[in-house]
Amino acid sequence: MRISRKLKASGFTLVEIMIATTIAMILLFGALYSTSETLNVVREGDAVVHTNVHARRALDRVLKDFRYSAALTIAGDSDTGWTIGVTTTGTLDPGALVYSWSPDTDLLSVTGPGGTETVIQDLRSFTVNTVTETVGEETFIMRVSMEWELGITAGHEAGLETINQERTMSLAGATWVRRNDI
Repeated sequence: MRISRKLKASGFTLVEIMIATTIAMILLFGALYSTSETLNVVREGDAVVHTNVHARRALDRVLKDFRYSAALTIAGDSDTGWTIGVTTTGTLDPGALVYSWSPDTDLLSVTGPGGTETVIQDLRSFTVNTVTETVGEETFIMRVSMEWELGITAGHEAGLETINQERTMSLAGATWVRRNDI
């Protein structure tokens, strides 16, 4: 009696390979999609942090100039724009700085002894509030507070584009003005 053995070829069939490849491709595309979504979230977060840090530094610098000013004049409003004149003291003395903002350009710039420089771009809303005190017949600005609404950028100073034109953030700050002449 002879036993016949059928030899079956070992390996995968073409259909099995195609099924495995399809499953691998689906998993790969899923991983790539989730990675790209994560990168978008990180990019948006970086833009918010960048805008916040840059704007906070600018706001602190402006308020510091006001705090140590020898003279301060504020003219304008949120609808037409602001012009803020600062006569500085200390290392900048006798320096005169003029901060200006226009709702048409959304730029806050400063003009001083070294020329004109852009402080903040995409400053969409700018409000200045003051507390004054009258000494004798003169009225002095004693406190200045500012509120800004900025467009969130991914580093506009470095030439990168705005992430989302509709996204904004608000920032506020205040300082008491140290009067040297009162």
